Amino acid sequence: MSERPTPDGTTTDSAPISPQLIARARQARQLRATMSTFLPHDLLVDTAWDMMIDLFIAAGTDRPLYVKDLILLSGESAASAMRRIDRLQRAALIERDTDPADHRRVHVRLTATGRAAMTAMLEHLFDAATPPAHDAPHPKSFRPAPTRD
Repeated sequence: MSERPTPDGTTTDSAPISPQLIARARQARQLRATMSTFLPHDLLVDTAWDMMIDLFIAAGTDRPLYVKDLILLSGESAASAMRRIDRLQRAALIERDTDPADHRRVHVRLTATGRAAMTAMLEHLFDAATPPAHDAPHPKSFRPAPTRD
């Protein structure tokens, strides 16, 4: 894995992302959009996941994303979106730095850790060749107890 330093001293993975993984990320994003057509839009919202998908696609297509982009893509208030961005950064999944060409913009990108996590998740989510584990615990069926009169 090749990494490059960023202005704040952290590193990002600069190895290209395979077109198959970008397609999987786009498919995951489309699945989220499709869910919103069948269920109330705000019922199954996970904007942190949506941000990570968008950042992964941006990394794979060499497209910069800025804080303002993530806020708009999230559909949340600016304050709520910033809290999510802050949490993702504290978890070392993303990093931010000021755009040298325009100091009013703040560039956001996945860290090497964030990129590795997204790669692993996308590979796992869409890996049809892996059969389900038979030794995984199965939930017990639930039967309500008889009611007392």
